[in-house]
Amino acid sequence: MIQVGTIVKVCDKTGVVLAQCIKVLGPTRKRIAFIGDILIVTVKRLNIDRFKRIKLSRRKRFVLGTLHRGLVIRSKEQFCRSSGIHYRFNENAVILVNRKVVPISNRIYGPILRELCMKFPSLGCTTRFMI
Repeated sequence: MIQVGTIVKVCDKTGVVLAQCIKVLGPTRKRIAFIGDILIVTVKRLNIDRFKRIKLSRRKRFVLGTLHRGLVIRSKEQFCRSSGIHYRFNENAVILVNRKVVPISNRIYGPILRELCMKFPSLGCTTRFMI
């Protein structure tokens, strides 16, 4: 369950470590985001070592306070499959995406649910990282 003001972990190669939820996007007035929803987040903390490896043109995009779209890939809220299996993660995690829900970076850290890979094929999931 991610709502406005929640601090989330960013699990991609952009150099951003923490972000804060500003708005939950959706067709109706949603207040709470679950796995697979799109958020608008602002950058709160950077990993300087990872940030230095990025090209200079991309570094300007990820300074503190900039706004980006984020896709929720892990949530502390329980997720139930149609087979009755429940999944719960230890953290709230997002990846930064563009308007077409294509990841900005080329690497995603950590596990991703199979349902997300089918919903967004642009994530490019392989079988070893799917749950």
